[in-house]
Amino acid sequence: SLDFLGFGLPIGSPSLGELLLQGKNNLQAPWLGITAFLVLAVLLSLLIFIGEAVRDAFDPSKAH
Repeated sequence: SLDFLGFGLPIGSPSLGELLLQGKNNLQAPWLGITAFLVLAVLLSLLIFIGEAVRDAFDPSKAH
């Protein structure tokens, strides 16, 4: 979401940060911000689950 802060991909490139910025600028269309928020929430949750699975797989102190 560096695009939201003004850093990141060139202007006009599709990104979640750009979608968040459009949602902020168009509050009369709440689905723009809600969609970006839900995608980011799911993406971060999946990254957490993947990180925990990798830790469980490679942690030698957790022998089952």
